[in-house]
Amino acid sequence: MASLFLLAVWAEMKMVYAELIRRKYMLLMLAAYPYILMIFILLIGMSIGNRQIFIQRIGVSPEIFFLVSGFLIMSILGTSDDLLWRPIYDEWIGTLPYVIASHIPRLYHYLAIPIPRLLIAFFTGLTSVLPLMVYYYGLHGFIEGLAVILLGLFSSIIFIPFIMVVMGFIYGFGNVNWRVINVIRPILLVLLGAYYPRYLMPLAGYIVSSLVPSSHVVEAIQRLLIGSLNGLYAFILLGVATALFIVYSPIGVYSIGLWEKRKISEGVKTE
Repeated sequence: MASLFLLAVWAEMKMVYAELIRRKYMLLMLAAYPYILMIFILLIGMSIGNRQIFIQRIGVSPEIFFLVSGFLIMSILGTSDDLLWRPIYDEWIGTLPYVIASHIPRLYHYLAIPIPRLLIAFFTGLTSVLPLMVYYYGLHGFIEGLAVILLGLFSSIIFIPFIMVVMGFIYGFGNVNWRVINVIRPILLVLLGAYYPRYLMPLAGYIVSSLVPSSHVVEAIQRLLIGSLNGLYAFILLGVATALFIVYSPIGVYSIGLWEKRKISEGVKTE
């Protein structure tokens, strides 16, 4: 069974990296995107606010905060986005009947999808977070930047079972079109707390956000940036994130199975 999973990973890697090799400008876009997000948000923010007030309220320069936020969004949602969209994509291009009929378990198929994108997320961190952190903080920034990148990848991994639960809910309990996912994605963006820190949210928002495993890692990264992360609190945040990952994993597996059974029972439309 392990060989089937490795086969699925290898197939996914060939598809993803072949596209990158064919469209080399995409690598440039991946490297530039966190900077573009940062500049865009800074231009809006500077037009209606004050940089010093931001530093006083958040505790770190807006350049670092929003560049790291852009990296986290690309890492977390970028890794899982294809996973969330894949059933609709397969149905659109007519490959869903072959996916359902494949001898590779559906769980292996969907677990393989994020893996190549984790390496892309790592590349994005090396070209965005690391240079800026070194520019601001020197050698200490290099070490802290690596920590941010690794924590960002960790947050991407623990987000996968949660997304599988979401997939099971939206695909397993009704017909779904792209509009539903376009409503869910902005909600997930807010709940992650990347752009609006969780610790500044109202209590209700904080509680709902706490159900998302990656939000705890995002908070740990943000507190690391502002220098308020002590060892005990870091252990608590990462421990809660890991515990949620463990809780959501069997539910995610069941969700994928639920979607598959529903598709088999109703039949797959090829038109």
